Order: sequence, then C-alpha cells, then structure tokens
Amino acid sequence: MSRKVRLTPAAIALLFVVSSPAFADEEALEIIREVERRQSSETSKAELSMLVYPDAGDTGNVREFKVISYGRGEEDSYMQFIEPRSIKGLSILSRGGDQWVYFSSTGRVRKIAGKSKKQSVQGVGGDFSYEDLSAGNWEEKYEFRILKQDSRQWVLEGTPKQEDSVYSRILITIDKDAYRTTRVEYYTEEEGHYKDLEMSEFEQMGGRDVPTRMVMSNYDKNSQTVIITHAMQHDVPIDDKYFNPTRFYK
Repeated sequence: MSRKVRLTPAAIALLFVVSSPAFADEEALEIIREVERRQSSETSKAELSMLVYPDAGDTGNVREFKVISYGRGEEDSYMQFIEPRSIKGLSILSRGGDQWVYFSSTGRVRKIAGKSKKQSVQGVGGDFSYEDLSAGNWEEKYEFRILKQDSRQWVLEGTPKQEDSVYSRILITIDKDAYRTTRVEYYTEEEGHYKDLEMSEFEQMGGRDVPTRMVMSNYDKNSQTVIITHAMQHDVPIDDKYFNPTRFYK
C-alpha cells in the first residue's frame, strides 16, 4: 500500500536548492549555444584596425595596425597584419587546438602552446593574447552556469575544461533581446580580475550583429587595446591555403 509523503516548506526549499544548479547549467548551455548559433557561418572575412595604448590613461601614445582576418567554421582562423610596413605579413593561424605565428621579417615560425597562449603577439604587443585570438567556441573551452540575471541580461560564469587554460574563470554578459555578448571578464589564478573586454557599436554586417568596437582593458599592465571592425563578410569563398600551416615552412 502506497503512502503519500507530505513535504514541509523547509524540505521543498532544500530540494529546490539541490536541484537548481543542474537546471541552471543546462539553461546556461542553451544560452551560449544560441549566442554562437547566431554568429556562426561557413566562412568569414574582416577588415580590422588594432589600436594599442601601452598606457590606458595616455590616449596620445598609440600604435596602430591594420589586419585582415579569415575564418572557416568554428575551428579555423587566420589573421594577417598588413600595416605598418615593419611587420607586414606577420600572421597567426589557429586550427582546432593548435596555433602558429609566422614572423615575416625573419621567416621564423613559432608554434604556440600551453601557458604561452597568455602572451600577446610578439612585435605587436597589446592586450589580446594568443588565446584571445584563437579559434574555437565557448562551449568547447568552458563549463557554464548562470551567475545572475535581470530583465535585460544574463551573466554566465565559465570554468575551463582544460587544465592548461590561460584563464581560471570568465564572466560573460549577454543581452537577452538579441543574444549579444557585450562584456567578458577574464580572471587568472595569479592576477585575479585580469582583463575586461567591452563590445559595442553593433552593426548588421552580412546578416550578423557585429560589434564594430571592442575594447580590451588590462588591469595588470594598465594598458588598453581597441579593435575596430571596418567591414565583414560571411559565407564567402576563401582559399584553403590560408588555413594550411605548411605554407609557413616553404
């Protein structure tokens, strides 16, 4: 004979507390998947400017670079610096978890791995590390949960899946209406709150919402780097040669 069990308010509250994280994790995963789905494309090509401010408080001291960027799916990306002349041809290739940088001035190739991905691009500097410029999606790199939310946005906390991750945790702020990522906070074991990336001035480019201004602030160095997107195309033909690392060794 079955017996009905009556839960007290305290027991109900405890059950809710125990159950909530599982639901929150699944909801966080669905949110991050939708963000990436809206930005996904077979290929992409962008024209960018990178402004590096070694001292965030001195806007008169700036180094400017021009960059062409190519993407293919979620795993492959290629960036080539075309100005200034002193580093023209410097290139960064990401394929899956592998990453190479080609120094056109010397013909040298360096494969980036492990904690080296925390470094900024040699010859360029700035606050975007090799890790920040690498390919791949958020879901592959981090486990997410909803940290907090209100009527306008979610804040998701990501903890790394790989032991050699550059960051110990990240916080991503996402606009609920358009599923836009507007802010990423980066934390490390050594520095704590290390960097912030702010994304703004969204425009429609090739059917996607593109942040035409991205500002990375580095609190450890008190520096700042701004990336401005001038143009972006999606689902356009791109030569496979850009994603083949053997081209650097010829």
